Amino acid sequence: MSGNWDVIVIGAGSAGLPLAIRAAERGARVLQLEADYRVGGTLYWSSGQIAAAGTRLQQQHGIDDSPDEHYRDAQRIAHGRIDPTVLRLTVDNAAGTIDWLMDLGFKPAPGTPVAGEAHEAYSTRRYLWGANKGISILETLKPAHDRLVQAGRIDLRLQHRFTTLVTDARGAVTGVRATTPNGEVEFAGKNVVLASGGYAANPTLWKALTPRVPLCSHANPYSRGDGLQAARQLGAVVDGSEKFLCTFAGFLEKADDPRSGNFLALSPGARKVWEIFVNSAGRRFMQEDHPSIDYRERSLLQQKGMQMFAILDHGILQNAASMTLDAPADYKARFGRHPCFVKAKTLSELAKKLDLPAANLRRTVADYNRAVEAGVDRKWGKQFLIRRIEQGPFYGIRAQGITVLSPAGLKVDRELRVIGGNGRPIPNLYAAGEVLGFGRTSGDAFVGGLSLTPALAFGKILGERLLSW
Repeated sequence: MSGNWDVIVIGAGSAGLPLAIRAAERGARVLQLEADYRVGGTLYWSSGQIAAAGTRLQQQHGIDDSPDEHYRDAQRIAHGRIDPTVLRLTVDNAAGTIDWLMDLGFKPAPGTPVAGEAHEAYSTRRYLWGANKGISILETLKPAHDRLVQAGRIDLRLQHRFTTLVTDARGAVTGVRATTPNGEVEFAGKNVVLASGGYAANPTLWKALTPRVPLCSHANPYSRGDGLQAARQLGAVVDGSEKFLCTFAGFLEKADDPRSGNFLALSPGARKVWEIFVNSAGRRFMQEDHPSIDYRERSLLQQKGMQMFAILDHGILQNAASMTLDAPADYKARFGRHPCFVKAKTLSELAKKLDLPAANLRRTVADYNRAVEAGVDRKWGKQFLIRRIEQGPFYGIRAQGITVLSPAGLKVDRELRVIGGNGRPIPNLYAAGEVLGFGRTSGDAFVGGLSLTPALAFGKILGERLLSW
């Protein structure tokens, strides 16, 4: 395969794989550039949650649903902040996408679809995933993709990092440049689709696009914002940084690397919350075991630097379930050995090590202990009041909001054409996936399936329609 391609696909992940498959199946000459040494992109990090209204799976379960209901439900959860054009395109094409995945062999996890899992619930059972999370999606798409690559219908170039969009005198995109193992190469194409992911693994770009939010990311290391940066050079509109919601909560494995975020296991649905959470002032700021993850995430988002501290004592450490995903012994061994896991003989010493006001922390713990004795937490409403925090040594975990997705992204129209600063589409340039920004597809909330589903659906749409528009 050589010469001028019909479609150049930047990325081989959630959007790029279905796009390349469907375009190649229609006879398009497809070039696919992927910076990684393998296909799959963020599917290796994804929970694999997808959602759609009107699927065959719902019909098999006797569930009545419609794209209009899905649209209203999603906007309800997201406080009306999802891009209406993008959401409409998602809900109208989601069922066909999931049915297509099932035709390719995707097997929903037992018990799905459900109304809600992990985040705020839909009002209808339309939410599902595979047993192996995002890998279930990859294992569904990869065989079809492999066959087309082997047949020469997709020219896949791995370890080819896209750098620049090439344009003609009138500003139309005519190709791309990429850094390859053999140096920089230019490729010509009739259409270019940016399916290159987000920017949560690029601290410099994160600071430029999302300056008010400190970065603590758990993301694909190839999520470097290459597509965003190249499109911005052509004047493309990038917005949505204000639609950020952190994940509750995590810590940095390496204090000097904001990309080394790791999760804490703090969900009251999975473990009893014995400890208390305080902010940088040494005061409690939320009900630690509130059932709503949205409440917990927004409570943390409002704190300075999205930072909090879990406070516990020796008795709690010995009796409560681990707050990390480590084995219990490894979890306990972190204290005093990792900068985010602090151990001290007294509360005052703990406060000093955590840079908290000692008087405030002592007062906060004393107030909490009185609530435990009374059996009622009148100020914050914590339900699990099993024991006082009083037995040294004392422990603290330095935690913060964590990101798995980047909020800002490219503005597109209903045909997924990238919009320039003049309000008009940039000729021959399209985008799909996280490069659109999580804020565009899910608003300022985590709406079930509205990260992965739009990526899959939009990739499929472009693969099926791009040469017809």
